[in-house]
Amino acid sequence: MVIGIIGLGYVGLTLGLSFANKGVEVYGVETDENIKAKLKQNKAHFLEDGIDALIEKVNNKTFHVVDAFEKGVHFDAFIVTVGTPLIGHDTKAPNFNYILSALDTIEQVYDGTALVVLRSTVSVGTTTKFVLPRLAQMSGRPFKDVLLGFCPERTIEGKALVELTSLPQIISGNNKESINRAKELFLKLTPKVVVADSLEEAELAKLYCNVYRDMTFAIGNAFCLAAQSLGVDGVKVIIRANEGYPRSNIAQPGFVAGPCLEKDAHIMLNNMPESLSKNLIFSARTLNEGLEEMVCAYVQRILGAPDEKTIITMSGLAFKGRPETSDLRGSSAVYIAKTLHKLGYKLYLHDFVAKKEDMEALNVGTYVTTDKLSEACAQSKLLMVLNNHIKYCSLDFEDWVIQNGLRVLDVWNVCDRLHERDDMITDTIGTINLETVKG
Repeated sequence: MVIGIIGLGYVGLTLGLSFANKGVEVYGVETDENIKAKLKQNKAHFLEDGIDALIEKVNNKTFHVVDAFEKGVHFDAFIVTVGTPLIGHDTKAPNFNYILSALDTIEQVYDGTALVVLRSTVSVGTTTKFVLPRLAQMSGRPFKDVLLGFCPERTIEGKALVELTSLPQIISGNNKESINRAKELFLKLTPKVVVADSLEEAELAKLYCNVYRDMTFAIGNAFCLAAQSLGVDGVKVIIRANEGYPRSNIAQPGFVAGPCLEKDAHIMLNNMPESLSKNLIFSARTLNEGLEEMVCAYVQRILGAPDEKTIITMSGLAFKGRPETSDLRGSSAVYIAKTLHKLGYKLYLHDFVAKKEDMEALNVGTYVTTDKLSEACAQSKLLMVLNNHIKYCSLDFEDWVIQNGLRVLDVWNVCDRLHERDDMITDTIGTINLETVKG
């Protein structure tokens, strides 16, 4: 079997390598020169356990990076893996231009005999309304005969290579032949597929997975805010409620972001009719986004107006710490850094695994290397620990925190050694005064 993958970002690269490792001949088209340069060195442009070894194993064997698909190659399937970003931070509508541009990539080699699979996260109806007409036009086939499937990606960053070959794959098709082709394709990757009744059902199933997580985390954040309003530590009361009780699994409060969770609720809401369910989903997303503003208001309240001596050290810029990732996309910490920089605060930026070039490209502060976090705090008034990387749990930084008189905002309540001491000012999301939100 020979397949073409459009886009070798996180989703496309992990998928392509996984297929190639199963003996499928994979051709991947990518326009980003940095990604292509890394792959020539048998390296990925992001952190993922085991990925560099897998690239070295299959690169230029069953996995090929190309500038364009060759006409002489017979492709059984094309898989579109490009992202669906929002138009902007303030404009929450999805931007489908990337998907439509991806279809242009196959125009010169597509004759309608290959299955086309959309793997991008989209609003319900997008595959039928946007992709199907374009493929019908390109192939000259009637809509009902176009071989088209929606088979969503559902992996977690940091464990994608494991989950791609173990989790059931949701598949759907425009017709019976499309479903059969999609089934044949993905059974080469995983032992089980789940067949949806329609393209729209599969689109919605993908959205459900991420919006469910978004809303689950929103409950934890809502409970935390409720505790604060009553003068109770929001983190501690959730821990007490969960302890030893099988029917309570309330999420710990914290940021809910990243390249998926920050936008998928908005993508789902994009074409939903007004309803109580729409209001509930929107409220959950709005609450989670509000934590970013809450933290910015906290900083202003604690430090006052910025001046040349007001330095903040921000650690943990990747959108999550467990499983660890170098991904800065959709990170709440990045949004906070941009806001504080715009307000005039001087920032030192640190992350255990994020790449130097990505950190510096933010252009909002001074990047500090992993082993110099203490030095980066020497002149700071505030240390902000903004993701839950496991290294924070055992990091031995009590002495220099005390020596520099640092206040610490530990958003995820992960700095265990700091919280054990009473002589340090260590705040968490669960203890930030609600007045900061109003401010």
